[in-house]
Parts: sequence; structure tokens; C-alpha cells
Amino acid sequence: MKIGLITTIDTNIGDDFIREGIYHVLKEVFKGERLEFVCINKHNPYTVYPAWHPVHLRNVADHLPVGKHHVINVIESLLPKIGSSCFDDCDLIVQCGAPVFWPNCSRNEWAKPIWQDVIGRLCGKIPVLNLAAGSCYPWERQPAVIEQTGDAEYIKTILGYCRLTTVRDRFAKSICKSLDWEIPLIPCSAFLAARGRIAKIQESGYILLNYMTGSGHYAWDQEIDAKKWEETIKAIISRLGKRHKLAFLCHNEMEFAIAQELAPDLPRFFPKTVYDYFKCIAEAKFGINNRMHASVGMAGMGVPSVAVCTDTRLLMVAELGLPVHYVKDIDADILEEEAEIALNSLKTEKERLLVLQSKTWEMYLSAVRKALSRS
Repeated sequence: MKIGLITTIDTNIGDDFIREGIYHVLKEVFKGERLEFVCINKHNPYTVYPAWHPVHLRNVADHLPVGKHHVINVIESLLPKIGSSCFDDCDLIVQCGAPVFWPNCSRNEWAKPIWQDVIGRLCGKIPVLNLAAGSCYPWERQPAVIEQTGDAEYIKTILGYCRLTTVRDRFAKSICKSLDWEIPLIPCSAFLAARGRIAKIQESGYILLNYMTGSGHYAWDQEIDAKKWEETIKAIISRLGKRHKLAFLCHNEMEFAIAQELAPDLPRFFPKTVYDYFKCIAEAKFGINNRMHASVGMAGMGVPSVAVCTDTRLLMVAELGLPVHYVKDIDADILEEEAEIALNSLKTEKERLLVLQSKTWEMYLSAVRKALSRS
């Protein structure tokens, strides 16, 4: 059985967690079958076509001295009609998590080449699932309705293509509801990535710090004080470091370098694979994270955390019953208090998270099986 995956590759290990959780679900749903996965990087959307396809003439046209934009537009408009994408001979297509709803989401680079040209053509004959779709809106500007007409039409269109959509946060659910779609809310599939692995949760374990400048990917014109967040983390390192072992958990080279500047005496972990990442988490007891999938990944092994960020991706962590904070609402006193509360109930919290993971597993299996049972 061949399954096409719309995903992100070699960008952020959090995307690997999302995909890993979906792998687990699909392997269980199709237990006993030989599965072949075809992963298409949505940030390089024309790789959805095989190398021989004439649509790749767009790469040659990009070197024309004049008129290249016109030629590329013609190629991208006409040649996809030939069909024969890498998904054409798949038995199932799955959009793998990540933010799907955000301001101006209709203008993303894969909307036309993947969703319109390929999924729109194939959805009538190949089942399409959209699993763990999330929102990413500024924390201070969460719209009650989608104001951009293009975004509303885009969202309704892709929801219509999919036999099943699940969302990972309550704001994503409300967006869909505002467009007259009732969509099930299930925690992010990344919560299942570590399924079968459980952290030791020992008193001697690390408190892991995942730090990003300004606490997130984007400031969203919310007047985020990056220096204040830096000082908050420095204060936390000073306070908690007197009683606990601390280490940085980094997702990219920039975070690794910044961690060295912030606290050169602390260990820095920079795992490059899902397996190595979960080896780090196995030695942890708590986390303070700016990357939301650091918190989700930890939770999947029973490690609690507090998440701090700038946008509605926080809400996917909130679905796990973990504390979350908009960066402008947090200070070192609050973080220290929440850390100590969690550290005093590690066993209870570990058990709660693992029970929730089991429930999440059953919710995904049930939803996917039900969707695929429909003709």
C-alpha cells in the first residue's frame, strides 16, 4: 500500500514528531500490510511531480534573461494538467499536521501546486486525510471569523477535499466552525511520536530549557520585548540552577549558539534525529519551552513542561493540560512557581500524560478507521 504524505522535511524536528506519530497510527490501522510512504516537502511543492515531468521546465525558465516570470506562470498553469504526480498511484494521501490556518494562509507556496492542482484532481478517487491541523495567529489578534476572503475560501476548499480533518487546538476548531465545519479536536499527532518510550523521571534528572529569542518564531507586531524574555530566562537559570540540574535542548544551530552565550556553563543538547531527541528526554524531569513541539514531545514520554510563546500554537500544548503563557504575561516568579509545583507532582503528572496519550491514540485510530470505511 502506498501512502502520500504532505509534510515538511529537514526544517524542524517538530515536523518529524508530527510525521512519526502519524506513521504509528497508519501502521496500526493497516497492520499486516506492507506500507510505502511517499513524502513530499510542501516547501518545495513541485517535487510532487516525478523528475521526468515537464513542469520542472520551470527550473530552466528561471534562468532566462528576460520574461522568466511570464514563462514560469505559463508552465505552472498549463503543465500540471498533464497529471502524473507522485501521488497519482497512491492509495491514501495525508496532510501531516503543522499550522494550516494563519493570516494569509491562502498565499502559501503549496496552495496551488499541491492542493489545487493535485489534491483537487485526485480527492474524488483517493481518500485524503488532514491530520493534526493547527492554527498560528498572533496571541493578541485572534479573529472571531476569517476576515480575508481568500483565506476563508482556501480553508473551505481544503476541508472539502478531505475525507477527515482533525485539529490539534481549540482555536483551529473555532475557525472551522465559523466556516460551518464541525471538526474533531484531537491532540497533536506528535504526542504519539514517542509511543512506547517512557522517561525515567528521576529527581536527579534535567530540567530542559528550549530557548528562542523573543520566545517564538514571530513577534507578529505585538511589541514583544525580547530582552525582557532573555532576562527572565537568565533569572530562572540562576534560581533553579541552585536546586536542579539544567540543560539546554536546542532545535537548530541558532538556538545552540544562543544557549552558549546565555549560560556557557550549562550542557547543550542538539539532537538531530527523533531517536536521539527522545534519548535526551529520557533523562529529563521537566521542561521550559519556546518550541511547542518540545513540550509535546516531552509530554509523550510523560515529562511535564511549561510553554511560552507568541501565538496560538500555545493552544496545542494547552490541550495536553499543561500550563502555557503568552510571553508578555510571564515573569521569573511565575515560571519558578509553576516549575516547583510540577516537580512536586512528577509521578502523578507522568501518569496523567501517559493516560491521555493512550486516549489520544484510540481517538486517532477510531477517526481514521471510520473515515476510511466510508466509500
